[in-house]
Amino acid sequence: MTSASSQDTAVDDRSPVIGAVMYGVGAALIVVAAARFTGHGALLTIGLPVVGAGTVVAILGAALVHRRRRPVRHLHAVLAPRFGDGFEQRHIAASRRKRGVPTRLVITYPPAWDERDDKARATIRDIIAQRLGGTVTATWQPPRRRLVADIVLGADTDIVETSDGTVLSVPGDTTERVAMRARSTDVVQAVLGASARVDVVAFEADTDTPAAITATYDTTTRDLSPSFRDRVTDQVSTKLPGDWRSQWDFENNRVRFELKPPFPNNVRYPLDHPVTPYSLPYAVTEANQIESWKLGSKNPHCLVVGPTGSGKTVYIRNLVVAAQLLGVPVVLCDPKRIEYMDFRDIPGVVVLTDPHDIAQAIRLVHTEMERRYKEIESGRVKKGEFRRILFILDEFYIFKEALAAIWAEMRAADNNLKGREHPCLALWKRMAVLARSAMIHLLIGIQRPDAEFLTGLARDSFRHRVSLEKATPETAMMMWGSRRVGTDLPSVQGRAIATTADGPQHVQVLRLLTPTDDDAFDAEDKVVWDTLVDRMTEAAEHHANEAGEDLLWFLGDVGRAAKARAVGGAPATMPAAVEYVPPSAQPDPVLEEQGLEPVGVYELEVDDEIELEVDSQEVTVTVLDLHFGQDDEDDDGREYVELEYQEQDGATGSVRLDVDDVVTRRVPVPA
Repeated sequence: MTSASSQDTAVDDRSPVIGAVMYGVGAALIVVAAARFTGHGALLTIGLPVVGAGTVVAILGAALVHRRRRPVRHLHAVLAPRFGDGFEQRHIAASRRKRGVPTRLVITYPPAWDERDDKARATIRDIIAQRLGGTVTATWQPPRRRLVADIVLGADTDIVETSDGTVLSVPGDTTERVAMRARSTDVVQAVLGASARVDVVAFEADTDTPAAITATYDTTTRDLSPSFRDRVTDQVSTKLPGDWRSQWDFENNRVRFELKPPFPNNVRYPLDHPVTPYSLPYAVTEANQIESWKLGSKNPHCLVVGPTGSGKTVYIRNLVVAAQLLGVPVVLCDPKRIEYMDFRDIPGVVVLTDPHDIAQAIRLVHTEMERRYKEIESGRVKKGEFRRILFILDEFYIFKEALAAIWAEMRAADNNLKGREHPCLALWKRMAVLARSAMIHLLIGIQRPDAEFLTGLARDSFRHRVSLEKATPETAMMMWGSRRVGTDLPSVQGRAIATTADGPQHVQVLRLLTPTDDDAFDAEDKVVWDTLVDRMTEAAEHHANEAGEDLLWFLGDVGRAAKARAVGGAPATMPAAVEYVPPSAQPDPVLEEQGLEPVGVYELEVDDEIELEVDSQEVTVTVLDLHFGQDDEDDDGREYVELEYQEQDGATGSVRLDVDDVVTRRVPVPA
């Protein structure tokens, strides 16, 4: 890549003083000639002092203007080769000067220049920072082809350095800045190697605190490792004041460390945020940008982890509101019973609190998934033509514990019932694998990370993840595939690590309180909530009229019963759904006597022992891992499960199975 200096255009930096002097000499000669021609000696007495004074004023004015315009001239010389033909000096408007250096630039760039190129934008920003000697905040405005650059000036740009390029001091540095500049160099060389060179140390305005450090290091492949980059950034944050982040330029072996901006806190739900199809806003990022869960096959289901008081309930409220504004019906299951009472009267939302109701809802939503699959298979409907459904099951383990008690009672009353768990749990696992193609999205809320949702098929299904709890290295590895992500999460309500387009990032969950939050619910919260209730009600009525039916019709009497209880009415009868019965719920006395049970592949978990045909022989294997996938060669994108196993002799292998294939599993002996 060509260096910046080799691409700089020539700068006409000639002093205007000579020109002003020449104009003064010319004016003096004219005065002398006029005096001789007219014979009036008074012209010399009066004219020459006037010309002299005017020349001095012109020299001073020209020098001042020349010096004032110098930063723009030099900046244009460097930017012109990058923006290309048509970029002139007049396209740079400078203002808010400090010590003769502009602190705001408005740059109009040519239409042919592509502002979507991340690397090109970073290059422009770095050039401005280096030429003006400060930290740059760049705001790009593509429709107007403008860049607004705000510069926080550091010290002057004349740099004193050693023969290897290490910065020692800058004219005007305080003693503290000289010490901090040396400290920054020592830290960077300690973490990147003794040969690393600090190119720029920019300071916050009127302080001795470094705000940005740009360094160059030797070519290495270690910088390609996220763990290496995280470790380097953590070490810089530990050794230097403040909390730092880093931006890496792999092609040029450069890294820029900069102080993180203050993280936004207590940001209320943005009433002016545009409604975007199948995008559910829930938080703001470090850069104060709205972060959303985009419903789709890439991140079909969500896992949210957070202990009591962390902000998990508020996170889920944000998704419910956003779904309602989009006309997405919501099944909201709350085994704790009181967390979502303010949604009970909202059309398009059904709040279920009784474990029996929740189990029945799982059956009915699974039945709706089966109906949609049959519609697709018959050719009457194409994938993607159904209305999306959001099924939320908060406090999953509270529900699972209650369901275990219900199932024990049911088995005690009916000896014909088989299976270690209530059949609805098997249906839930099956939906986690298959529901995405039926445009049904699941959300699980738990208080602590658990391997049940972070290994095997659940890991591949619940791809959108949010954690509101500081992670240990072990749980970070399960959640994010890194032992470092989330281990530094501060103890701030609503602060979380979330899946984003750029990987797991810190976010702040949007504040969305409701009347049941009592004292915390203030006047501004009331304005936001009342506005959202009106919008949700209007949206639900609009979408129901458009569809010509109740959007929650698939819940039958379960939904109507919940609504009736919400207004004090009597519960309606809940009919049994005509449904798929999981293999584990189907009795097989022969297998039962051998300590075996039939299960669907989707019911398998890591460490299960199963009977599998290997090389035409039935052998017992242990499940090592499970991966979900879709067949790209199949027009319908048929789902499959890749099962990795280990035989009893230690040999390993893998096999691809259909999601609904049935295998025989050894019933584990209770501990």
